[in-house]
Amino acid sequence: MTMHHRHAIVLAAGSGTRLGLGPKALLPWNGEVLATRATRAAALAGCSVSIAIGPEASEVRRWLRRRSSSAVAVHVPDAQRGMGVSLRAAVRHLTAAPDRPDAVIVLLVDQPGVDDSVIRRLFDAHRPGRVTRAAWTGAPGNPVVFDTDHLIAAASVATGDSGARVWLSAHPRLIDDIECGDLGSGADVDEPSDLTAWPELG
Repeated sequence: MTMHHRHAIVLAAGSGTRLGLGPKALLPWNGEVLATRATRAAALAGCSVSIAIGPEASEVRRWLRRRSSSAVAVHVPDAQRGMGVSLRAAVRHLTAAPDRPDAVIVLLVDQPGVDDSVIRRLFDAHRPGRVTRAAWTGAPGNPVVFDTDHLIAAASVATGDSGARVWLSAHPRLIDDIECGDLGSGADVDEPSDLTAWPELG
């Protein structure tokens, strides 16, 4: 696949209510924030990048500019309605682009253990017509690579915080799980106690 045909969507529009520290996209990480960490990892893996942003959108954009990120920010004004809304907004933006990618990886901003090596492995393993999902020491999780047509279908049935899960659970035979536990971690930052696992946060 050429560079233009690998795209990453970073879902970063959540408010981080359970965490109580504001939007996860703006959590500090080694001198940057989780939003720029995720977009940088995707760019290093050879992807064009779009990032769905919600609360504090102008501050997220400022960080992206500060880091000279080429990621396209897609503002999701009704992001509080759940991840499904963010996924639909990002996919709508993607399908309107003149150069539509063949395959897209969906990244969650709150998985700081997913770096460019994980993204590369999933794309390298991906086969047209299949869905390629990261497994972490045997447990399926995120991120996931979709053919663009499959992602459009997944976004169309996404509700609440389900993201692509509704579509994935309806198409189990299409999924290839690729072990990534040797490269990183699939743990997410969800509760205040999760912060202690990541000394880089803060």
